[in-house]
Amino acid sequence: MRRNNEDRTKSRRQQQQSVDPAALLDFVTPKEFVELPSKGIGYPSGHPLYNKETIEIRFMTAKDEDILTSRSLLKKGLALDRLIDNLLVDKDLRAKDIIVGDRNAIIIAARSSAYGHIYETKVECPNCGEKQQHEFDLSAADIHEPELADSVETLENGNYTVTTPHSKIKVEMRLLTGHDENIIFKLMNKNKEGEAMLTTQMKLYIVSVNDHKEPVVLDHFVNNIPAGEARFVRNIYKDLAPTIDIKGDFECDSCNHEQELEVPFNTDFFWPDR
Repeated sequence: MRRNNEDRTKSRRQQQQSVDPAALLDFVTPKEFVELPSKGIGYPSGHPLYNKETIEIRFMTAKDEDILTSRSLLKKGLALDRLIDNLLVDKDLRAKDIIVGDRNAIIIAARSSAYGHIYETKVECPNCGEKQQHEFDLSAADIHEPELADSVETLENGNYTVTTPHSKIKVEMRLLTGHDENIIFKLMNKNKEGEAMLTTQMKLYIVSVNDHKEPVVLDHFVNNIPAGEARFVRNIYKDLAPTIDIKGDFECDSCNHEQELEVPFNTDFFWPDR
């Protein structure tokens, strides 16, 4: 009797191993091409996205939703990295190496394909502070492509150089990536007040000053550059950085205040029925 039970168990295992679920269900997870705000500009030669205008991703699955509920990944700020890595069709690409604006485009496309382009969430009125439900249309996203001023020079490595107007210092900068976002996330968790975040970001995207790349030189430059020159550098970076903006017209039900609001990326973004 025991031998018969073992034989039946072995037979069931063999049958399970021989079953191809995908073939039985005749189901293929859909894929789509996402337009990159960067148009592939800002990546070094040899990068998989160099001069590429689109990126291919697959649709989200139930398994991907598990990533977004992982307390460990959420606490470490790695949930979106893991999700993007899973969705990328080209496995030579890593989420941490993708420019921030392009990452955001991928996230918005993935969310829209999974749950639709209407995003309903709770927002706070900027005038009276009353919280209420509001809908945003993700399909109305505004893509900001890189804008190169005449004073900006593009380098072969994907970086840019510009000379400050008064001190005449040559500043080389690069576009921030997912790796930099993770650094900023960790620093913001340590610094709840958000102090020094402007200079922190500058220290991340400034590669060299007058061809000097030593950290002590970069720190000294960022900490001591005159405010007007610092604003000039930040504005140049803002023009260079590709972004995807989603805003919507808001009218408060309580005080009738009207204002354009940016989409809040909170837990509702990937959990519309929460």
